[in-house]
Amino acid sequence: MTVEARDRARGQVRPCQAEETETIWRIINEAAEVYQGIIPADRWHEPYMAREELQRELAAGVVFWGYELGSRLEGVMGIQAVDDVTLIRHVYVRPSRQGQGIGSRLLATLRRQTGRPILIGTWAAADWAIRF
Repeated sequence: MTVEARDRARGQVRPCQAEETETIWRIINEAAEVYQGIIPADRWHEPYMAREELQRELAAGVVFWGYELGSRLEGVMGIQAVDDVTLIRHVYVRPSRQGQGIGSRLLATLRRQTGRPILIGTWAAADWAIRF
């Protein structure tokens, strides 16, 4: 087995490409379903993130990285430099892949991308996200 084939079989973290924006959007909204009924009702939208909002985030400098298993993107995480800190934004893993270490691998990779302080935020009622 080649190194490339082994990496595809066990998964790899890599920068997302512009043509994957639709896939990123789908992963975000699929994974965000867990927020319905947990976060304040006036903050829940259907879909949770509109395509236009994702486009605004990208235009504002959020760079998405993904966890790819085989040839399928299974999770995404954004990173954004703001003033003197780095924000970790939009951490989402497909529900069928949650709890398998994908978020941890993404975060470890993104932590290596900056030497600045990192801020990560989530909803106060999302105890699973806080534990992560």
